[in-house]
Amino acid sequence: MTVIDGTGAAPITGAEVVVTDGRFSAVLPATSRERAVADGPVIDARGGYLVPGLWESHTHLSGYLMGKPENERGEHLANLMAEFLAVGVTSAVDLGGPLGLGAETRDHLAKVSGPVPRLFFAGPVFTGIKGWPVLDMEARASLAYQTDNADDAYRQALALADQVDFLKCIYDGEPGAPDKLPLAALKAVVTAAHEKGKKVLAHVHHRSELEEAVAAGADAIEHAFLPDDPGSTAEALDVAAMLADTNTYYCPTLVTWEQLGRNGDDSYLRELAGAGILTEADIPRITARPFYGKPFPRHSAEESRIRFDYAMDTLALMYDAGVRIAAGSDVALLMPSPPRAFLRELHLLAKAGLPLSAVLEAATRHAAGKIGQDATVGTITEGAVADALLLDADPLADLAHLTDPAHRVGTLSGGRPSWGQDGVRVPNSAAASA
Repeated sequence: MTVIDGTGAAPITGAEVVVTDGRFSAVLPATSRERAVADGPVIDARGGYLVPGLWESHTHLSGYLMGKPENERGEHLANLMAEFLAVGVTSAVDLGGPLGLGAETRDHLAKVSGPVPRLFFAGPVFTGIKGWPVLDMEARASLAYQTDNADDAYRQALALADQVDFLKCIYDGEPGAPDKLPLAALKAVVTAAHEKGKKVLAHVHHRSELEEAVAAGADAIEHAFLPDDPGSTAEALDVAAMLADTNTYYCPTLVTWEQLGRNGDDSYLRELAGAGILTEADIPRITARPFYGKPFPRHSAEESRIRFDYAMDTLALMYDAGVRIAAGSDVALLMPSPPRAFLRELHLLAKAGLPLSAVLEAATRHAAGKIGQDATVGTITEGAVADALLLDADPLADLAHLTDPAHRVGTLSGGRPSWGQDGVRVPNSAAASA
């Protein structure tokens, strides 16, 4: 078996991997004189490729559930998480929602039998007064803490940090406008979160907001920024240097801007069908959605196309500069489901020019790292949580070997396998060597 451990190191061929109490306890190369001694079931994975379980590092499960009747949420969540696991996602990061719904979501997941992706949750986001995502819709007030001063933001962040895995700020709007989170409040949230050992993710719009958020100490930037000059790569190079120098993660959510920029374009849906993201049967269901072809609040189609095109043209430059890129999809407006949007994000990262090794890292250790979980999750290393995918072909040779379920032999989630007592064997079509 070949192990691609997610650290960026060279693949380990002929490896043996031991799992003990839900964690990787040994990863032994073929040259090791010490061979694994198994106390439990032994999986013959010769010819296979073991990679870390994938991370969807920017999704909105709570938003998905808010529209469902309360007595149906558990079933909907279980089905959604089962689909995430089916596409290889073993960890999902929810980027904001009502605090009570986050706890309810975790309670539902605790009752699911068998392997299930782990969930990391932000709770309510910080925004300005009637800022995004609240605006003037009172029904959405539970999604956010609306604040216009640093003292309130600091107190709220201190209290929230004990109840969630990380914090998120919406730093989006015209400078000085009531709906924009003040810079002093952003800094206060970062200070409080870091005092509690939690990371802060910042949603930005313009380049200037990205730069201010990084200077304020945000640990990750969410969304590709809107450049001042879409025809120049200079801004991307400047931003890349800043992100790399500060070790700030960058989650461009390419598929968000692709969807918002092409909403109502039937040829886009046919393109997705050709790429295997959806089926022809999905198309009429998507075009029947109330928001199909309608303007999206806050982001016009024209602006979204600019953000998408600029990110696609410059993401490889940012990677070359040393920026740590994380994979996340955000919305699934024109997708059959959030898991399919995540797969499209991986396709777009590769299309933007990232090496396949970087795409894998974006969906594993960098996704874990942006919320401070990379010490224990996101790699196949001793002591890490045993989340992994067993594939029948090399994912560094062809992205389809990672994203196409036909190449997925099995999944480990916290050491729990997706297969039964009869075990699993790599199909004969895989390479015969170990």
